[in-house]
Amino acid sequence: MPVLASDFRSSWWLPGGHTQTIIPSVFRRLSLVSQPVEIPLPDDDRLVADYYPTHNAPVDTPLVVIAHGLEGSSQQAYVLGLAAAALAAGYAVLAWNFRGCGRADNLTHKVYYAGCSEDLDAVIHWGAARGHTRLYLSGYSMGANVTLKWLGEQGADARHRGVAAAAVASAPVDLEGCADALERPSNVIYRRRFVKDLSARLRNKARQYPEHFDLSKLHTVRSVRDFDEAYTGPLQGFRGAQDYYDACSAQRFMWDIQVPTLVLNALNDPFLSPSCFPLAQAETHPQVHFEAPRSGGHVGFRGCPGRWHLDYRFLAFFDTVN
Repeated sequence: MPVLASDFRSSWWLPGGHTQTIIPSVFRRLSLVSQPVEIPLPDDDRLVADYYPTHNAPVDTPLVVIAHGLEGSSQQAYVLGLAAAALAAGYAVLAWNFRGCGRADNLTHKVYYAGCSEDLDAVIHWGAARGHTRLYLSGYSMGANVTLKWLGEQGADARHRGVAAAAVASAPVDLEGCADALERPSNVIYRRRFVKDLSARLRNKARQYPEHFDLSKLHTVRSVRDFDEAYTGPLQGFRGAQDYYDACSAQRFMWDIQVPTLVLNALNDPFLSPSCFPLAQAETHPQVHFEAPRSGGHVGFRGCPGRWHLDYRFLAFFDTVN
């Protein structure tokens, strides 16, 4: 499909990618009452999720599945915003957490990573077993990478498993490029925050499972790439950060996608490298629709007048394939 033109414009009082990223993440507040659920995994672990069934609706109501970003949870404002909009439009919603994220820890020493499409596979199975025969996948940031990776791995089987369409935003489809982008001096605030949160999560795991974690390298970690080199990569069976990035970047998989998929990346996203905008490939792909508005930041997209663009853009895209 051709690269889609975008008419999105950020609010006038949010100039630049950094304010469009930070202000929405700090000041947007929502609350929804969910049905907490646990999704079993084949390795005796679990995922926790928030399920929002539609009341007085058929059990096979279409289900929107939402994946959050790095060090986030199913309670992020951008997740709740899409959930609220989807519920109002008649969808059921399942917002799932990566291992160890959300209201409860997972049951093993395993930690999440940007290639954990096997966990999304369990989420898809849970939704289908619940009676939802038509699923719409969505993801933000790292959750976007995982979603695109799963779709590419599945190919035509995704449709056979009930997936009708997908929409993702702020997708780091080149993990190495994003790690490099986070090294920019202008991104020091994000870099320090990620290192702090990832390190705290690792220390917590080490207290629970000391035999599986060696913290001796943690004092040398100054960046996400450092963390991935010392921990994320080796803990997932990769030789290091480069091997991990090469194996798990969605750009390796997304051209095998066989269901309509929207990828929405803002050109001023401070987290994304130029390699996260594969516009030439998207021009000739029959299913991947790429949209690159000039503004929006990273999972921000606060528009005028007072409209949260991603909530409505995702649902509008889903409507086109219904």
